[in-house]
Amino acid sequence: MLNDKLIKFCDNNFDDGKLILTKLSEYKKILLKENETMNLIGKSTIIDLDERHFLDCIQIVKYLPNYEKSLMDIGTGAGLPGIILSIIGFKNLHLVEKSTKKSLFLERCKSRLGLTYQVHNKSITDISNLNVDFITARAFASIEKIILMTKNIINNQTKFILLKGKSYLTEIKKINPQKYFWEMHPSITSNESKIIIMGFK
Repeated sequence: MLNDKLIKFCDNNFDDGKLILTKLSEYKKILLKENETMNLIGKSTIIDLDERHFLDCIQIVKYLPNYEKSLMDIGTGAGLPGIILSIIGFKNLHLVEKSTKKSLFLERCKSRLGLTYQVHNKSITDISNLNVDFITARAFASIEKIILMTKNIINNQTKFILLKGKSYLTEIKKINPQKYFWEMHPSITSNESKIIIMGFK
C-alpha cells in the first residue's frame, strides 16, 4: 500500500498514474525485501519510505520536461531517483553505481519491473564515452564534487538536477557565479531541503 500523498501526486501529474503506482508498489516490495540483507536505505527511513524516498525523488519530474533527453543518475544506490525516473517513462537513462551488490540489485529491478535503463557498475570518474543532457544526484556528494566528477561526460548544455539537504547554501557558495547559473526550488517533502537546477552560463 502506498502513501496518500504519493498516490495523489501520481494521479495529478501523470496520464498513466495507475500504472506508475503499480510499478512503484512492486518496486517497494523488492526494495524492502532486499534491504533485509543489503544496506539500500536506512532502516529508520523505512516507516516513511513513500514520502521520504519515492515522493522526494518523483517531484523532480517537473524540471525534466523532455522524456527523450539523455539522463544520468550518479551514485544511484537503490535506484533513487534513477529507478523512479525509469518507472515514470524516461528511456535514455544511465544509472551509475560503483557497488557491485547494488548494481546487481538495479539489474534485478530492471528485469522484474520491465524497465529500460543501463547500469554502469563503476565510479562516475571512470566514465568518459558519454555526453548527457541531464545529471541527477541525491545524497551523493557536494555540488562542487559533482561538477568535478562529471567533467568528462558533460557539455555546455548539460543541466544538473540535484536533490540537496540543509547543506545546500554552504555548497552553493563554493560555486563560481561567473561560470554557472542556478535556481533553488522548494522540496515538497522537507522544509530544509531544496532542488537545485544548475547549468553553464
